Amino acid sequence: MKGVIVEAPGSPYKVVENLDTPKPASDQLLVKSIATAVNPVDTYMQSTGLLVTAWPIVLGCDAGGVVVQVGPDVASTFKVGDRVCGCTRLGIPGYSTFQEYFLMDSKLTLPILEGFSIEQGATLGVGTYTACVGLFQGLKIKPPEAAAPVPQKEEWVVVLGGAGSVGQYTVQIAKALGYKVVASCSQKTAAMVQSLGADTVIDYRKSETEQLHDLKDITGGAFFGVYDTVAQSEKIARRALMEVSSMKQKYFATTDDWSPMEPNNDHETYRAKLGQIGRSAEENKEEGVPTMNDDIASYIPLLVRLMKEGKLKPNVFKVVGKGFESISEAVEIQQKGGAPGAKVIVHLQDG
Repeated sequence: MKGVIVEAPGSPYKVVENLDTPKPASDQLLVKSIATAVNPVDTYMQSTGLLVTAWPIVLGCDAGGVVVQVGPDVASTFKVGDRVCGCTRLGIPGYSTFQEYFLMDSKLTLPILEGFSIEQGATLGVGTYTACVGLFQGLKIKPPEAAAPVPQKEEWVVVLGGAGSVGQYTVQIAKALGYKVVASCSQKTAAMVQSLGADTVIDYRKSETEQLHDLKDITGGAFFGVYDTVAQSEKIARRALMEVSSMKQKYFATTDDWSPMEPNNDHETYRAKLGQIGRSAEENKEEGVPTMNDDIASYIPLLVRLMKEGKLKPNVFKVVGKGFESISEAVEIQQKGGAPGAKVIVHLQDG
């Protein structure tokens, strides 16, 4: 099997053709990797080795593809030929998407709906799952009952990094749940973020004081949660909650699960650890792993419904090359921010 390996922490990406094809367990799928996304976590694992369980390792955790084999416990949910996508287990051999075939846990798999391309599907997994974890676990928003009418709310949700993959999905989901949404982004991406449902935006290039002033003018302090979707905005998020929010119960969620953070009595803090996805407690050596998997599995029907209703659109994406040889170029473009507001995708092979 062909794929792209990293031989050790800090090593470059290398195309090889001698990988073993993984075999699905009873509740898993084997998927042909058609289009794979590149995410910051790939560089994080490649450079530091964190989350990686064995070397050499194939990376990639976000792809769209076609089911080629199903475990016996999956037959009623997915079948051979189905188009699927989602976030796979990070850093574990067999699950990585920078290779011809990869494993997916069936309960953590999204179907690619009619009218969506496989490339669009490749943008969904990491972004939607992380958005849901931050909103529902971090900001304590209650997921709606299936098909229940959603009342419009007066409270605001603050999304820092609204133009990123996670930010785009967070904006859309929060809006679909009836909240007013203010997102930070650049002037270049402001129109795109507002087209996704943000009621207004704040220019993150302004000083913190100016951003907080704008936030107060916009919301009047009527926001209970701030989600830092880019893992870079802890200071301004905490200042917003302490200095601007007028709510009694306040929540800070962030995708930064590695930097030292002091506890804060003003508000609750939640750190989204998507690296736990799919892993058992024994594999991950952390508490809360079964809960993470069950939570994400419970969000999938909501995500599918929102897509069917046209309330959740895939990220804008940029295809960088074709074939496994294009992975290195795509990673470099993603690292350098060469596709602002767009997900970097590689078309690995034909379906």
